[in-house]
Amino acid sequence: MRVRGLSFFPNFLLREVVIMFTTAASIFLLASIFPASLLDPANPFETPKPIFPEWYFLYVYGFLKFWTWDIGPIKAKTMGIVISMVFFQLLLILVPFIDRNTEVNLKKRPIAVILGVITIAAVLFFTIYGIVFE
Repeated sequence: MRVRGLSFFPNFLLREVVIMFTTAASIFLLASIFPASLLDPANPFETPKPIFPEWYFLYVYGFLKFWTWDIGPIKAKTMGIVISMVFFQLLLILVPFIDRNTEVNLKKRPIAVILGVITIAAVLFFTIYGIVFE
């Protein structure tokens, strides 16, 4: 019986090793032609600009910049944290309880789609707001 294709050893393995060494050699060549420049030395007394939180907290950072109103004795920053961390997460947790439709087709589940789109749009808006408006 005739088997088509390359045998693994030595033909296929040799081809893969040649491709691997060619890729590594091209990376070494590019790194030697265009070396990475060094930045200023680290200064522990200077805070670099801009400082952003991790990507999964950028919407909270943006909402804290957006929310500037005190509500009674509660400060604006406290309300910003509570609204952004609790409200958005609670909305995502409550979606299965709000929309009790068992249909799988998204066209027949408008409430879940609307709540999901609103939440994702709000998170994206506040993420971009936190990055753009310093």
